[in-house]
Amino acid sequence: MRLSLGEMRGILKQKLLWVAAFGYFVDLYDLVLYGAVRVSSLKSLGYQGSDVFNVGTTLLNIQMAGMLAGGFFFGVYGDRRGRKEALFGSILLYSLATFLNAYVHDFTTYAIIRFIAGFGLAGELGAAITLTSEVLPKESRGLGSVFIAAVGFLGAVASSFISQQMEWENAYRLGGLLGLVLLITRMSVYESRLFLESRRSTADHTWGSLSLLFGSRLRLKRLCLALLVGVPIWYVAGILSYFAPEFAKEFKIEGEVTAGNTIMMGYLGAILGDIACGLLSQRLQSRKKAILVFLGFGASFALFHPLFSEETSSKSFYAIRMLIGFGNGYSALLVAWVAEMFGTNLRTTVASAVANLMRASVIPISMAFQALSPSIGLIRSSALLGMLCFGLAILAIFPLPETFARPLGFLEESPRQGA
Repeated sequence: MRLSLGEMRGILKQKLLWVAAFGYFVDLYDLVLYGAVRVSSLKSLGYQGSDVFNVGTTLLNIQMAGMLAGGFFFGVYGDRRGRKEALFGSILLYSLATFLNAYVHDFTTYAIIRFIAGFGLAGELGAAITLTSEVLPKESRGLGSVFIAAVGFLGAVASSFISQQMEWENAYRLGGLLGLVLLITRMSVYESRLFLESRRSTADHTWGSLSLLFGSRLRLKRLCLALLVGVPIWYVAGILSYFAPEFAKEFKIEGEVTAGNTIMMGYLGAILGDIACGLLSQRLQSRKKAILVFLGFGASFALFHPLFSEETSSKSFYAIRMLIGFGNGYSALLVAWVAEMFGTNLRTTVASAVANLMRASVIPISMAFQALSPSIGLIRSSALLGMLCFGLAILAIFPLPETFARPLGFLEESPRQGA
C-alpha cells in the first residue's frame, strides 16, 4: 500500500492540509514561547533565584489546566457544530490571548492570560487532525498528519529562535499577529464532507457527548491507554526542555544553556522524527509498530542520558536533546491513530481530549518533579519520573487496536441506540 510520487504531490496540493499545518505552526509557537521566555519574562516581573523555577512551574500548570478544559470544550463543540467552527473559535481566542501576554505586569494577570491562551490552543490539533483525516484518502491520511506536525514543529523552532532575537513582549505580540493572519486563511477552509453527510443522515445519534465517551468501558479504556502512550512526549517537553538551564547547572555544563535553544534543538529532532515515524508507519502499514519503535528510541536516550551523562559542553548537551526530540516525533501519528479509533460522532472530542490530556499530564509530572527534587536532586527525580512515563507508555500500546487504512465512516452507538 505504497504511495506514488504523483499521489504524494496530490496530497501536498490540498489547501486544507497547508492551512491546518500553519495552524499547528502558530499553536506550537505560542505553546513553546512561554517556555522560551519563562526566565526573562519572570525576571522582568521582579522574580529572582528559585522563584523563577517555582513561579514558572505554577504558570506552566495553569496554562496546561486551560488546555485540559479547552480540549474537552472544543472537542465536543467540533463534533456538534463542525470541525471548521471549532478551529475558528480556537484560533481567535488564543491569538488575542497571546498578544495580550505582552502587557502583563503581575503574576495574577500572567496566570489568567496563560489559562485563556491554553484554553484556546486546545482546540487546534485535535480538530485539524480530525478534519484532514476525514478528507484525505485512507491510505495517506497518516502522512497528512505527519505533514501537519512537521510544519507545526517548525513553529516551535521559530518560537525558540525568535525569543532570543527580540524582547519577550515583542515575541508574544508577533505570535498574536500570526494567529490573526491564520484566522483570515481559515475563512476558505471547507467542512469535512464525511461529517456533514453523517450528520444529516443520522440525526437520531448522539454527537459530541462526554457521556457517550465515559459511559462505555471500552471507549474509556482506549482513551486512557492512548493518553499513557502520549505522556512521555510532555515529560520530555515539560521537564527536560523547559527546565534545561537548571539541568545544565546540575551537569556542570561548560557554556550557556538556555531553554530556548534546548527547545529549538528538541523540536528540530522532532521534525525529523515525525517524518521518519510517518514513513515507517506507511512502510509497516501499522500505527502501533511505528510508535512502539519511537517510544523505545526516545526512552533509551531520555532515561540513560541523565543518569550516566558526563557531558562537559553545551554542544553535546544540545545534541543529546535533539536525539531525545527525534524519539518524541510520534505525537501527530498518535493523535491520528486515536482519531481513527473512534466514530465520526465522537472523533473530534476524543482527538482533542487526548491531545490536551497529554499536555496536561505535565501538571502531575511537574508537581512530582518539584516534590522529589529537593530530596533526591533534579537528575535522579527526572530519571525516576521518566522510567514511570515511558514504562507505562510501552505497556499501554499493546492492547490498542491497529487502525491503518481503516474506513472512518462509522458512528459510536449509545445504549439507547442499540449498542
